[in-house]
Amino acid sequence: MRRMTGVAFLVSAAACSVAHDGAGLDGPTAEGRTTLEISGHYSVSIRVDDRGMSHVTAGDEVAGYGGLCYAMARDRLFQMDELRRSAQGRLAEIYGPGDGNSILDQDLLARAQNLSAFAAARYAAAASRTKRILQGCAAGVNQYIADAKASSGGLPLEFQTLGYQPDPWTPEDSVLAYIYVGVTFDTLTWFTKLERAAVAAIAGTEVATTLIKEAPDTVSMFDAAGNLNPISQFLVPPGPSAPTATIVNPPPPPCLAEARRTAGQAVRRAPASGRASNAWAVDGHLTSTGKPLLATDPHFPHTTPSAVYVAQLKVTGQYDVAGWMVPGFPGFLSGHTERIAWVPTYSLFDSVDLYVETLRAAPGGSQEVLVGGQWKPVTRRVETIRVKGQPNVQRTFRATPHGPVLNDGLAGLESFGTLALKSTAGQPAWKVDGFFEMPAALNWTQFRAAALKQSIGWNFIFADYEGTHGHIGYQNSGLAPQRQSPLNALYPVPGTGGHEWTGYATNAELPSVYDPPSHLLVTANHRIVPRGYAPQGRPVHLANYWDMPWRAQRITTRLTSATAPLTPQDMASIQLDTQTTIGLPLRDSYVAALGRAGLPAGDPSAAAAVAALQAWDGNAAASSQGAAVHEMLTLILLRNLVSDVIGPDEYASFAPSVFLTNQLAGLMDALENPRAPYFGITAGVDPGAARDQAVRAALGQADAMLRDALGPDVSTWTWGGIHTLTYNHPLAGDDARFAIGTFPAEGDVATVNIGGWFGNIGVLALPPGDFEDAGGVWAALDQDSLSATRMIWNLAPLDGSLGVMSTGISGDPRTCHYADHAEAWRSGQIFTVPFTPAAIP
Repeated sequence: MRRMTGVAFLVSAAACSVAHDGAGLDGPTAEGRTTLEISGHYSVSIRVDDRGMSHVTAGDEVAGYGGLCYAMARDRLFQMDELRRSAQGRLAEIYGPGDGNSILDQDLLARAQNLSAFAAARYAAAASRTKRILQGCAAGVNQYIADAKASSGGLPLEFQTLGYQPDPWTPEDSVLAYIYVGVTFDTLTWFTKLERAAVAAIAGTEVATTLIKEAPDTVSMFDAAGNLNPISQFLVPPGPSAPTATIVNPPPPPCLAEARRTAGQAVRRAPASGRASNAWAVDGHLTSTGKPLLATDPHFPHTTPSAVYVAQLKVTGQYDVAGWMVPGFPGFLSGHTERIAWVPTYSLFDSVDLYVETLRAAPGGSQEVLVGGQWKPVTRRVETIRVKGQPNVQRTFRATPHGPVLNDGLAGLESFGTLALKSTAGQPAWKVDGFFEMPAALNWTQFRAAALKQSIGWNFIFADYEGTHGHIGYQNSGLAPQRQSPLNALYPVPGTGGHEWTGYATNAELPSVYDPPSHLLVTANHRIVPRGYAPQGRPVHLANYWDMPWRAQRITTRLTSATAPLTPQDMASIQLDTQTTIGLPLRDSYVAALGRAGLPAGDPSAAAAVAALQAWDGNAAASSQGAAVHEMLTLILLRNLVSDVIGPDEYASFAPSVFLTNQLAGLMDALENPRAPYFGITAGVDPGAARDQAVRAALGQADAMLRDALGPDVSTWTWGGIHTLTYNHPLAGDDARFAIGTFPAEGDVATVNIGGWFGNIGVLALPPGDFEDAGGVWAALDQDSLSATRMIWNLAPLDGSLGVMSTGISGDPRTCHYADHAEAWRSGQIFTVPFTPAAIP
C-alpha cells in the first residue's frame, strides 16, 4: 500500500523488515512470499505487501481459502480465538471472572444463548461448496497453529502471556464467527425492546415512544410500493428541519402491565457500543474516472487490532477478489474483483423477539411451557464453566420452543417474567452460502442472487464496470421475520400465542434497485422503507429501530454539492467528515433558551462557554472549543430529561441500551414541543419557560464538568480534550508492547466520521465520588465505536483502490504491522491498495 494524504500520493515508508517470527514462524517475514500446501491440496502462495496485507494465490478454491485463513491466523489468531470464546461463553477460562464477575456474567449470557449449537446446525445444512471452503479454512488455521508451535517464536504473545493454547479450529467455528456478528447487532434490538417496555410501564407509552424515537417515515430510501424515493429528501442545509411529530405506538401487552425494571447483570450487560456503517456508490456519470466509485467504512465496536481483516484471494482461472471480512469468517463482506465491487451496511432488521413464557412444573422435576394452547416440554442442559483461578461454575440452561431462556444467563430480568429469545440464527432458514458465490459473480444478476443467500440483514451496494459509465445497484438482504402481531417489534410479547412468526419477507419483497436515475446510492443504517411497506400487496415488516437519517443526509449533500467530477480522494474526504447535521439547530435552540432564561448563577464559565457555543460552526472536530460545550451540554440535558422521567436507576440501563441517535431525536422533539412530563412540566407550568430553565441548569452542570476535566480557562477547552480514543488491546495494561496510546477523538455519534461512545454513557448519571471513581468525563465519552477500516473501491484502474485500517493488519506487536496504519487513520491519510501482481510492493 502507498500513502495518500489530501489529494497527493506519497511514497510509502520503508518496507517493514521485522521478522514475522513473532507470529510463530521461523522463516517467513512480514514482507516476501510464503509457499505452503494445505492438507494435501494445491500449493498456496502468500505474498505480504509493505503495509501488511496478504495476497493469496492458489490453483484450487479450497486451498485458496486455506491459505487465506492461514494468513488470517498468522495475523489474528488470538483475536479469532477470543471472538470464538466470546460466542461460546469461555472467556473466564483465560481471564478469570473479571471485576464484579463481569467476564463470568458475559460467559453466562453467551452460554444461555447456545450459539455453538446454532452454528453446528447451520453448518450441517450449508451448501456443499460452503462446507468445502470452511473445511479448507479450518485446515489453514490449524496448519498455522502447528507451524507456530514448532517455531522458535511460538504461538502469538497473548497465548504465551495468558498461559494457554488454542483449540483446533473447526468449520463450525467460522459459522459461529459470522453468527456472532449478527448477535452483537441483535443484542441492541432486544435490549431496546426491554427498555421500551420498562419505560412504558414507568412513565407511559407516549414517553417510551418519545425517548426511544423512531426514524421518521418521511425520510426513507424506498416508498411503500418499493420504488426508490428521490434524493431530494436527503438534501439538507447544515441542520435538518424541525423534528417530526411523535408516532404513538400501542401500549405493551397485558403480560407487562406492572412496572418492569432491568436490574443487576441486565444493567451491566447492556450493549457495549453502537454498530453502524456508511456505504455509498456513484456511477461514472459523476466521477473523474468515468466509472463507478464505492466507499465503505464499517462501524464496529472499537478493538485492537481492528475488528475487520483485509486480504486478497486469487483462485487461478476462477476469480480474484480483495476486501474486508471479520476475523474467523473468510467471506468477503465487502470486496472487489476485476469486474464488480460491493459495499455493505447493516440494515437493522428486526431479527429477534422476546417471549414472556408461561411455565408449569412437570413430572421428574422438569418444566412445561404453554404455546398455542398446548403444554410443551422445556429442554434443559447442564454446562460447566471453567473460571481461571476459581472453582468451576455449573449452571442449568433451559430452552422453550421459541428459543433459549435468557434468565438462566442474565440476572435482573425477574420483573419481566421468564424470557425466551427467538432469533433468525436459531432457525433452519438461516444461511451463509452467498458470500462464497459473490467473488465469482460477473454481473448484477449473479451478484444479487448470491447476496440473497445469506441471512444477516445487510444493505449491499454494488457496481460493475460494463458499458460507458458502469452501473450501480442496491439489494436488501437477509431473513426478515413476519409476525402475527405488530407488538413483537416493540416489546417482549406473550409466548402463549398470537405473536408467532409466520414466515419471512420473500426475495421479491426485499427492496432492490439497479441504475438509479440520480446515479448515486447511499446507505447509513437509516430507514430503508416506511411503515406500511407493501411492495407485493401484503404488508412487510423489516425493522423498527433504524438509525436517524443524519449521516445519510450529510453524505448525500456532500456528493450532490460537488462542483467537479468526484475523485477517489473526494470519496475518502467524505469519510472524514465531522460536520454535524443536528448541531446547528440544537445550538440555536440552546442559545435562544439561554437568552430567555439567562445564564446559570454561580457559573464562572457561562459567558465564555455561551460565546464559544454561538461561534461554533457545527463541526465536531477534536480541536473545536464550541463542540466541547455543545456535546457536553447536549448529553447533560439528555441525561436530565430521561432520568427525571424514568429515574436514575433505570437511566443507567436505558442509556447504553438505546441507540444514542434515537435518544437525541427524542431530545429534539421535547425541545421543539415542550410538554409534560418533560423538563418538570406539570399542569399550570409554562412549558417554554420550564424547557429554558432546564437548558440553563444543564449548562451549569456541563460547565462544571468541563472545568473539572479541562481547567477554568474556557479558551483551552476542546472536544478532543474530553472525547478520546484509547487503543484497547485486552493485555495493554499488562504488557506495554500491546499499548498504542490515547489520543483526541474526532466526530460524534451522528457524524459520517463516527466518534461513537455508548457503553459507559450512564457514568454521567453517577453521583459525585462514584462519577470520579468510574473515570469521570473521559470514561463516559471514551470512543468505543469507529470505522474499523476506510476503503474506496476504484477499478479504473484496478490498482486504484484506497484503504486504511484503524490499527494495523497484524495483531502481533512483535511485527511492524501491529499499528502501522493507526497514525494515518487518525490523521485522515489513506493508502493505495494494490491488486495486480505488478503493483504489490
